[in-house]
Amino acid sequence: MALVYILIFLLSLMFRSCQFQCVKEMVHGSEFSINVTTHIKVRPGDCIRIPYEITLENKKVRAEHTMIWFRGDPENTVSSRLVRNAERRTTGVFNMDGLPHGEYEFGIRLEWGCNQTFIFPTTIRVSVSGLIQPPFVLVPMLTEGKTSRLRCLADTLCSAPTRITWTGTAVRKEWPPFDRYDWRPHHRGFPLTPTADDHNTNVTCVAEYENNIVSEKTVTLIVKFAPRFLNGSQCVVKRELLVCSCISWGNPPPPITWPVDSLTDFSIKSHSKAEIVNSTLTFNAAEFYNTSIKCVSSNEVGQRKIEIKIQNYTETSKNSVNPNTWQPCTALPWVTAVSVCLNLVLLISLIICIHKWCKRSKEKNSKEEDTYMALNRAQIETEYSVISPRRR
Repeated sequence: MALVYILIFLLSLMFRSCQFQCVKEMVHGSEFSINVTTHIKVRPGDCIRIPYEITLENKKVRAEHTMIWFRGDPENTVSSRLVRNAERRTTGVFNMDGLPHGEYEFGIRLEWGCNQTFIFPTTIRVSVSGLIQPPFVLVPMLTEGKTSRLRCLADTLCSAPTRITWTGTAVRKEWPPFDRYDWRPHHRGFPLTPTADDHNTNVTCVAEYENNIVSEKTVTLIVKFAPRFLNGSQCVVKRELLVCSCISWGNPPPPITWPVDSLTDFSIKSHSKAEIVNSTLTFNAAEFYNTSIKCVSSNEVGQRKIEIKIQNYTETSKNSVNPNTWQPCTALPWVTAVSVCLNLVLLISLIICIHKWCKRSKEKNSKEEDTYMALNRAQIETEYSVISPRRR
């Protein structure tokens, strides 16, 4: 057995010693030529096709070589292909996936034999510019509370996968961000259960391709929803009239009706703006004794009713107020007037009393001073009266 291993070892040494040394041969540019379009213009994402024709005069190269496509730097390989038994003149097409906006330069390098290399001096410039086709968004008729599917049809660029992303207020509340995608837009759709608040809001379909190529389409959602009453619906008494306003919002715009069969003299004025309907009912307050009135609004989606309470009913004139509906607050102005009058009378009386008291005090002080002056005068006159002249 050992003899066999020794024999194999000797044979391997003999084989190595008989091998030829790898020696590079001289390459002449005249042995290689290429015919190719030197400038190609495409849109972002479009497939790039570069047809070419190569002529090889070197038989060794035709026997077996590797064709390498590179971008910019010859060492930046894009694609490589092994070719055996090539014809002297061969044609082919180099296919490449879409590229984003920009200018690119490509070239061809051949490798064969003992590390032999040849780079064709002719290069191909590819200009990528313009816009790609935006996606096509299919939005069915949307109704509040009913689930529908939004579909986004985007171009498939060079058979590369397309990532569909949905953005918008209505989308954010339905799914977390990492779930809003669809790699097969023709077979699936985004499920959406709209509400009235989603009406007239925007959603955007974003198509993302390889090489950071993005295209998007924005649409406005139109949602049908039943009427709902807005703030501002009220009934107030204005002099002898009762004026009631009812405001309803819905899509389609919901007409408003007033069940006022018991009234004989009334007027109704209505106007609408967008999906909001405003209706005003006016009639004589003396003909109505209830504390509220009904307002009805309806469209093809549904019907809503509201009881509007009557406010400030006591502001009507005395002639139009029913005696049975009198309340204590109606006497408030009279009570206030009487109270003010009484306070004014008391204030005047107090001022008069103070004035009289001051006057009496002054008169009393004046009499006391007069008495004191009279006493002093009498004493002085007495002293001077006892002096009489002497006789001589």
